[in-house]
Amino acid sequence: MSGLPMNNLETLRKLSLGKDDKTTVKITFEEEDYEFEMRPLTDGELTRLQAVEKKPLVFKIGMQNGKRTSVQTNLNDVDVNTGEFTEAQNEAMYTAISLSLDVPIENIKTLPAGLPRLLFEQVINISKLSDDDLTVIKSFRENK
Repeated sequence: MSGLPMNNLETLRKLSLGKDDKTTVKITFEEEDYEFEMRPLTDGELTRLQAVEKKPLVFKIGMQNGKRTSVQTNLNDVDVNTGEFTEAQNEAMYTAISLSLDVPIENIKTLPAGLPRLLFEQVINISKLSDDDLTVIKSFRENK
């Protein structure tokens, strides 16, 4: 039996077991060390974060006689309210931390200024996220 290949469902179950692997991270905040148990984000959670982040973006598509006049979208076809976009990026960051720590998001939003950024940096590292995964990551790295 051990020589038989796993079926697809068994393979997916084996791969998803890693989402519960917790990593202990140490963060220094205001000259004091704190330890947290964090886990990497799943692909489904990343998709949810991308939706949160893109919620305030409004795309304009040219229509003529009920048909699209252009398939391509360029920067001029997007309305961005920078305040709402910044809020959405922060909401994505808070949600990512909440999911990784397995605590309610309200607990993250009440943390002292600066601490969520330190925790988010750990989420990025243990989840192996890149600038291409979330816009907030690119902004986060640029503002370091």
